[in-house]
Amino acid sequence: MADRVKRVPYVKFTDPQIQKGDSGIPGRAYTGLLWGFLFAACMALCLYYCMVKPIVISSANVSDDELIDLTRAVTLTANPIETPGTVIFSVPAGVRASDIVTENLYNERRFLVHINTDTEDYYGSVSESGISVDAGRISGDPSLVLRSGVAYDKTGALLIFDMSGVYEYVLSIDEDRVIMEAVKPSDMYDFVAVLDPEDSFSAAGVSTDVAERCAELLSAGGVKVYITEPGVIGDGYVTPAELTDETCADIFIKLGVSHDGPDSHGIRTYYDPLYYIPGYGSIQLCESCLKNTAIAVSDKALGITEAPEGSVLYDINVPAVHITLGNSDNSRENELLTDDSYRDRLAKGLMQAVLEAKEKMGEETWRD
Repeated sequence: MADRVKRVPYVKFTDPQIQKGDSGIPGRAYTGLLWGFLFAACMALCLYYCMVKPIVISSANVSDDELIDLTRAVTLTANPIETPGTVIFSVPAGVRASDIVTENLYNERRFLVHINTDTEDYYGSVSESGISVDAGRISGDPSLVLRSGVAYDKTGALLIFDMSGVYEYVLSIDEDRVIMEAVKPSDMYDFVAVLDPEDSFSAAGVSTDVAERCAELLSAGGVKVYITEPGVIGDGYVTPAELTDETCADIFIKLGVSHDGPDSHGIRTYYDPLYYIPGYGSIQLCESCLKNTAIAVSDKALGITEAPEGSVLYDINVPAVHITLGNSDNSRENELLTDDSYRDRLAKGLMQAVLEAKEKMGEETWRD
C-alpha cells in the first residue's frame, strides 16, 4: 500500500353533516376514521420497510483535507465467502448510512470506506509488541479482495480494500453490517469512455483540466468517464490500456498539447493504423474529435495523422484517438490554453464528439 492516501391556524367550522339531535355517526366522521386507519397503516408499513430494507450508501469522496498515515494501518484478512463479487463487513453500533463515506481510487484498484465512529480498535489493532490483531469483522470473495486493512484517525476508521480489478461499488447497510457489491462498469453503464490526459504541467495542466470538465458534462449525457492519472507509472497504478480493458471502455481519448514551434497553431488528431473494425472506428473518432473541438474554439484543424511509433494508441483495443488541443510553443495559443472559457469550449467540443460516438456505435447491431 502507498504510504499516504487522500483522504456525504386552528380553524373552527360547523360540519353540515352533523344534524341536531342525530345520534348516529355522520358521513364526515366515517371519512375521518377511514383516513386515520389508512394513515396508521402507511406509517406501520414505512416503519417496517425502514427496519428490514437495506439503506443504500451514496458514493462520495473521502476528505482531501486530511492525510492518514498508512504505515500505521492494521493488516486485515477477509474471511472467504462463496458469494461472488461481494464483501461484507460489520459496523459499530449506532453507525448509519450517513456516517459512511466512500471513494473509488480506480487508478490504483483500491476502494476506501471511511466510517465516522469513535472506535479505535473495532476492526483490529496493533499489540504492544507490534503484532496486528484482526477482529475478524470482514468477509469477502477471495478472488475479489487481494488485501485489506484499517487505519484510524480522530474522525473514525478507514477501511482500505485492494481489489483484483477496476469495479464500481454498490453499498447498502442492513442493521449492523454493510454489503458491498463489486460491479463491472460495462454492466452498470451503457457507454464508457477513458480519457488519458498527458503531463499535468503542460500549458498549466490544460489536458487534465479539459478532461475533468468534459467528464462532468458527459455524466449528464449518460456516459461514464474514467480519467487516467497523468504522469504516474508503476506503484500499483493501472496503465491506460489496463484501465480501458478492465472497464470494458467503448472509446479511448488521449489529450495533450503539441510543441511545434512558435509559428504553428491548431488542433491535430492521431490514430492507430493497425487497428480496424467495420463501421465506427478510430478514424471516424479522430475526424469527430478534430471537427468538434476545432469548431468549438474556432481554431485551425490540422488533420488526422498516423500515430508515431511507441504511442499508447497501439496498446488500445477499442476506437482510440490522440488529440493535441493546441501548440504550447505558440505564445498566443498557449495563452488561450490557459484561459478558463477557452477550456470550457474545448471540453464541450470533446463532449460532442463522445456523444456522436455513442450515437453512431449504438446504431451498429453487430456490437451487441
